Amino acid sequence: MKVIVFGAAGRAGRVIVTEALAAGHDVTAAVRDPAKLSSVDQQRLTVARADVRDPDSVRAAVAGHDAVVSAIGPAGRHAEGLYSDAARAMVSAMQSTGVPRLIAITSSGVRRDDPNHALWYRLLARTLMNELYGDMRLMESIIGESTVDWTFVRPTRLTDDPPTATYRVEDGVTPSGGWKVPVTDLARFIVGELTEHRWSHAAPTLAQ
Repeated sequence: MKVIVFGAAGRAGRVIVTEALAAGHDVTAAVRDPAKLSSVDQQRLTVARADVRDPDSVRAAVAGHDAVVSAIGPAGRHAEGLYSDAARAMVSAMQSTGVPRLIAITSSGVRRDDPNHALWYRLLARTLMNELYGDMRLMESIIGESTVDWTFVRPTRLTDDPPTATYRVEDGVTPSGGWKVPVTDLARFIVGELTEHRWSHAAPTLAQ
């Protein structure tokens, strides 16, 4: 499968690229600055210059692929429209080039009334992180109203712990008592979903 990963130079994106290559996919790493991936030397990896706020560059990068993975994210806790701008650009590009499948990482914090979130987390999501999560919600809305075959992967807090393969997944709600998940488990879930296609038009939420 030919897969393009946006946000490939980021924390989750790098691991997704590595895991997708290990699974035998042909991978394009879409980044604003290709120099950030200069240390990556893998067969079946193409590095493309693309900015998710530039629809023309997104369209050029997406053409010819079977699936898009969005692992974009801002450097800080303010999105400043990054998620929603990316959603518009990716949906437009996919619809015009005929690429059907989109897997986008958002967050378990997107659901305001998640009954399994701790009170402190809900307060954080509605105060310091309100703008960030609001833009993620807008991203999900834009993609959800489109014709693309979407999956929103909503991890809990990402850690650099070794993968466990024992994480839990529920649709649209955080698994009870869960609050973190290793980034490699997240990446392997996404790569598996590319071929298993079990979570179409769903919001799998991951936690240990």
